[in-house]
Amino acid sequence: MKYGKGIQNRIKRVEGQVGGVKKMILNEENDTKVMTQLQACISSLESLKTEMIKQQMKQTMLEDVKKTLGLAE
Repeated sequence: MKYGKGIQNRIKRVEGQVGGVKKMILNEENDTKVMTQLQACISSLESLKTEMIKQQMKQTMLEDVKKTLGLAE
């Protein structure tokens, strides 16, 4: 499946957040701040997963409709 810009942007956001957490840990930041950023990473991953599921469902439905109408490749 080909993923669009939205998915790619979400992945970049997650990468940036994880990099930020790594920096915070290496700089021995306050644990509360690190945990807050970890939760932001988790939320971004959940968002990414949800978007990928929606895309997969749309693609599957489109393929099913095409098969039903005899338009499948």
